[in-house]
Amino acid sequence: MIKTDFGGIVNASRSLMCAYKSEMWKDKFKEEEFAKAARLEAIRMRDEINLYLNK
Repeated sequence: MIKTDFGGIVNASRSLMCAYKSEMWKDKFKEEEFAKAARLEAIRMRDEINLYLNK
């Protein structure tokens, strides 16, 4: 449940665009598959943010 009195902005554009280069994804995706890596990284980030918001 997200608290209504809590707000924030997350700018993750560079980390999403270059996710295929990160330690987590570099062995799983090639440069041509950057969209797949970006999607999985966005999901991972969302889940991590929600984990902290729900504490």
